[in-house]
Amino acid sequence: MDMLKILIPIVIAHVAVLVIIILVIKKLLLNDTANAVNRIRQVENEVRKKEEGIRKEIEEHEKEFTKKKSEAEEALQKQKETSEKEVARMRDTVLADAKKESDKIGEQAKKNEERMKVQLLQQMEEKAVDYGADVFKMVISEKINAEMNKEFINELIEALEQVDGDSMTVDAKQSEFKSSHPIAPEQKARMEQLFKEKFKVDVKVEEKVVPELLAGVVFKLGSMEIDGSLLNRFKEAAAEVKKSAKA
Repeated sequence: MDMLKILIPIVIAHVAVLVIIILVIKKLLLNDTANAVNRIRQVENEVRKKEEGIRKEIEEHEKEFTKKKSEAEEALQKQKETSEKEVARMRDTVLADAKKESDKIGEQAKKNEERMKVQLLQQMEEKAVDYGADVFKMVISEKINAEMNKEFINELIEALEQVDGDSMTVDAKQSEFKSSHPIAPEQKARMEQLFKEKFKVDVKVEEKVVPELLAGVVFKLGSMEIDGSLLNRFKEAAAEVKKSAKA
């Protein structure tokens, strides 16, 4: 019994200590759990804050992207409109240049046509003279032609007699005479005398026979040239016919 009395207090003391230890451990565990829960909550709050920040940043980026996309689309539209205007301007310029070039080509073609007409008329005039000369050769005998040549030269001499030599200055350092037939000696002498009287030049008439002149004589004294040939009269007649045709 004595032993039991001794053990009971000891057991009670141990139980009390154990209860105290359990209470302390529980308190410690409760404190740790509360701290852990608080830390978890802090972490959760921080995560939520970061999520909110990330969400806001994403929203800002989306807004910025939308804004830049809108600006890019607007710039593209303006560029498109500018390009269309530039293309239209270039088209108008090309069309204007093409019209100018077309007008220029048309004007040039008209000038070429007029020039060709002039050349054709000139060729027709030359052909008319050639045909007239050919007809003359076929119709007029050589005897009549020789007599006609004399008459042409006589007409030229008569014309020289009417010239006022004092109003003309002739440099006869160079002289040239062409005739369709040989000039008669008396006609040569009369021409040399007239040159001396009218123009104060002393020349010798030495003709070169050119049958193509048909009749008459052509001579040069320096810068003075006189064409008294039948061929020249044919040319003048063809020119007059051309003038009459234009009128």
